[in-house]
Amino acid sequence: MTLLFYIVLNIFFLVFFIKKKKNLHILEILLYWLAASYFFQNYSALCYMNFKTLIIPDKLSYELSHFINRIILYPLLMVSFLHFHLNSSTKIKKILLLLSYILLLTGLEWLEDFFGVLNHVNWQIWWSFSFWVLSLCVLLGLKYAFRKVLYKGRIKL
Repeated sequence: MTLLFYIVLNIFFLVFFIKKKKNLHILEILLYWLAASYFFQNYSALCYMNFKTLIIPDKLSYELSHFINRIILYPLLMVSFLHFHLNSSTKIKKILLLLSYILLLTGLEWLEDFFGVLNHVNWQIWWSFSFWVLSLCVLLGLKYAFRKVLYKGRIKL
């Protein structure tokens, strides 16, 4: 049942993202998707294998749920954050967008904990907030740098 919920959730966000008109170049989407996937993969692997603060139960449906979230859901949301950040006109809107995505991503992480897909052990919630703040800020830096190279400084970031 948990796997079905996450499959439906991933499909919903994927369809929403595909139908949304994007102001990001296809190369940007690919680069940001790969970077976001890399960040969350390493976060998950470090906490699971090295620090033992995350536990993924040895149940196929939980492992598959975590896998599709790592590959699709979290990178998709991080790329959509960059899309909406690009469309935001004021600094206040950008800060509110950043805060809302931090809360969304942290909430999804803790929803996985609630469903038993990803169990936190000796975990403090500010670690999740810190990771998402760092990840989204690094992606913003990557966006500014890559757009400068991609468009050779011809557009205003």
